[in-house]
Amino acid sequence: MHRRLHPTALAALALAGAISLSAGPAAAREERVVTIGVVELTVALADGDCFFDPDQQADRGLLDQLSTATGPEFIPLLAFGACDAIPEWRTGKRAALQRFGYVMIAEAHLEPVFAFDQKTLAAAITQALADRGATDYRADIAKLAGDLEATWRKLPPGGRQELGILHRDRYGPVLATVLGVPGGDGTTTPRVMLHQSVLLAGKVLNIVAARDYRDQESVFEAYGDLSAVVEATAARNPN
Repeated sequence: MHRRLHPTALAALALAGAISLSAGPAAAREERVVTIGVVELTVALADGDCFFDPDQQADRGLLDQLSTATGPEFIPLLAFGACDAIPEWRTGKRAALQRFGYVMIAEAHLEPVFAFDQKTLAAAITQALADRGATDYRADIAKLAGDLEATWRKLPPGGRQELGILHRDRYGPVLATVLGVPGGDGTTTPRVMLHQSVLLAGKVLNIVAARDYRDQESVFEAYGDLSAVVEATAARNPN
């Protein structure tokens, strides 16, 4: 994601105090407590990853852009990237971030607390994907890579297209999306974005990991990024 971002208000993150963020007591760079209504959840990262800071101008711009990109239906809560890349990106020494991630929640899910479990959530998402005929790539990642490479060339700058199901684990399906990221020189870079829904303390969080696409290995790397945050976060919260 490029550092030159158009300015928009962080109204979605404020939500009249409905959502607040604070540093975790033990590892401030690796954990954050997200308060959604009366529910507190701890989001934890993999080693080597850090959270973006809304008090930093560049970071705030990235969060603004995420708020715009996700639309009014979803509220970005936190964003994260490689600890060693963020300082250079903030100061302009690094033009773009090749990998990053974020955590969001559906606006409709801010108030309700759901009584079902992760298995029920995964089954519901699986059925919804089946109903709309989502492509399943679990047995053929090479086909996913081929479709991604074919799709991004047809996307306009800033465009995106959902591809289908990359994998299923104990948290349910992992969805893959391809994005066409515009560059400063008029080129477009392909980016693979993976996301998964996780139920924690009755709240459904959507966790996203994105990487610039090089080849098929980029898909596996993005899943590693996603899985690390999902597992670390799930381990710190009640199901």
